[in-house]
Amino acid sequence: MTAFAQTPLDKWQWHPSPLAHQVVLVTSVDAQGHVDVAPKSNCAVVAFNPLAYGIGCQKDHLTYQNIAATREFTVNVPTIEQASTIAAMADVPQPDRLVRAGFTTTPGKTVAVPAIEQCSAHLECALDQVVEFASGEVFIIGVVRLIEVDARCLEPAATAQRYQALGTPLVFLEPGWYAPIGSPIHI
Repeated sequence: MTAFAQTPLDKWQWHPSPLAHQVVLVTSVDAQGHVDVAPKSNCAVVAFNPLAYGIGCQKDHLTYQNIAATREFTVNVPTIEQASTIAAMADVPQPDRLVRAGFTTTPGKTVAVPAIEQCSAHLECALDQVVEFASGEVFIIGVVRLIEVDARCLEPAATAQRYQALGTPLVFLEPGWYAPIGSPIHI
């Protein structure tokens, strides 16, 4: 029989982390059009019809402030190859993050927020609602207006090859620890 031990409720004290969270890069813009990029891992699809995506954030972060002001954001899906760049982003102040990370942007198609070209997929979102917590955290929910993926993912090929073209997503475990999402299997 397995023995279990309680772990703190604070995610930052999990060693090891029992929950892995996919890392995304959220781009937003302020009222003057300056682009902010922030790695986020507390996020998920929260509804299918309409398709909605949610991200956790602090109210004092530029990400939240920009989304609250403009009501738009873009979710960019990076790959494991970008893990060290993403991990280093936290120490880089805005507005230098995009440039120092070597990322370039492309204009949004349905929102006034750019996407990151080096990411394999983008979700353009319109703010639907914000859930506020007493701690100063928020959960931002956006309705997805457009999804685009690397065109190689849609070429006629076996499903496994399409996922290879999408790249290997990464998950955040705890500060300094990331992991790739494994190879797809068909069951």
